[in-house]
Amino acid sequence: MARPKKDKEEKYIRQNISMEPEQLKRVIDYCQREDRPISWVVRQALNDYLLRNSA
Repeated sequence: MARPKKDKEEKYIRQNISMEPEQLKRVIDYCQREDRPISWVVRQALNDYLLRNSA
C-alpha cells in the first residue's frame, strides 16, 4: 500500500551544497558509522546552528 502524499508545506526541499573534500570524507565516515543519510546529518547540523545563533 502506498504512503499518503504529504502536503506541500511538509515536503523537504532539495538544495545543493558545497563542501571541502575533507569535510565530505568525514561526513561520509560519520554517516556510515551512524547508519544515517547525509541529508539527515546536514539537517541536524543546520538545526543546531540555527538554535545557537537565532536572535
